[in-house]
Amino acid sequence: MTIEDELLDLDYFVYSSHKTATQSITRTLNHNGLKCRHCHFFKNTGLKSGEFQTYIKNYLQKNKRKLNVITVFREPMERHISSFFQGHGTRPLRLKEVENEFGTIIYRYTIEQLQKQFITELSDKSLIGFPESMHDICHELQISTSELNYDEKRQFGIYETEEIKLHILRFDVLVRNYENILSNLSGMRIEEKMSNLSGLKWYKDIYSEFKSSLTVDHNVISEVYNSKADLINLLHTNNYESILNLALIKYGRPDFS
Repeated sequence: MTIEDELLDLDYFVYSSHKTATQSITRTLNHNGLKCRHCHFFKNTGLKSGEFQTYIKNYLQKNKRKLNVITVFREPMERHISSFFQGHGTRPLRLKEVENEFGTIIYRYTIEQLQKQFITELSDKSLIGFPESMHDICHELQISTSELNYDEKRQFGIYETEEIKLHILRFDVLVRNYENILSNLSGMRIEEKMSNLSGLKWYKDIYSEFKSSLTVDHNVISEVYNSKADLINLLHTNNYESILNLALIKYGRPDFS
C-alpha cells in the first residue's frame, strides 16, 4: 500500500464524523503551527478498510512518535440536521452540481418538503455522514468502544497504545470551552480559528425555521439513538435514556400506527 506523504507528516489527524467541528479544529491547529488534516471517511485519505493499522505503524517508524488522532461525538439529532443542510446546501455548490444556491433543494423546497426529505434520509440511514467515525476507528483498531474513556473533569478522553494516541471529545463541551480544551489536549497555548459554522451559512434562516417546527416519529429517533447507544453512554456517562428522552421531547412525534 502507498501512504500519502502528507499523512506521514501530520502532527494531528482529525478523523471525525460529519459536522463535528472538524474544519474548525483543523484550521485552528494549523493556525497555531501544527500540521493537521481532517476527514470523515478513511477512503478520503486513500486508505482502504483494514489499512489504518499499517498507516499508524509506518507513522511511528518514520516519526518515532505516536500518531495523534482527534475524534468528536455530537448529539445525533443536532448533528444529522446540520449534516442534512450542509449536504444539500453547501456540498452541491462545492461539487458544482448546481450553479448557485437557488438550484439547491434547501432553497427550492418548502420547509415541509425539506422535513419530509430529512426524515426519509434519517429513517433509511442514507443521510450524508450518518455513520459514526468513532465506530470506524474502533473497527480498524480491532477494539470495542467499551475500551474507550471520557474524562468529564479533563473534558476529553484518551485511548493510547504504543502506536496511537486517540483524543475523544464531546461536541457540546468542546464548543463551550474550545481554546482551553485544545490547549490542554495539545500542551500548548491555542488561539481559535473557527470555520464552517451553520449560523453563518446562506441558509441560516431556513435552518432555524426547519429546526423549530421539525417533528419526527418516536420510533425513528429511537432507532437512530439505539444505533449509537454505546457512544452516547461513553460520552454522557451512561445517560443514554436521558439523552434519548431529551431528543424525543424536543423533536419527537408520538407514533399512532
